[in-house]
Amino acid sequence: MESSRLEDTAEDTANDLVDRIRPTLDDVKDRLKSVNDRVSAFVREHPAACVVGAVALGYLAARLARRERS
Repeated sequence: MESSRLEDTAEDTANDLVDRIRPTLDDVKDRLKSVNDRVSAFVREHPAACVVGAVALGYLAARLARRERS
């Protein structure tokens, strides 16, 4: 009987936590979707700049990795 009450209390606590966190998670999800949409639009509008930026970042990452090994 004691175990059943403990399980019920744990379940109620978990449900309360989910109810409190869900709005924040939904907000974060909406913000991430918005950022993703903006980035996707930027890449569609400026593909060459994105490729050049990716190459530059790759070059810098390789230089840093090479420096760390030496």
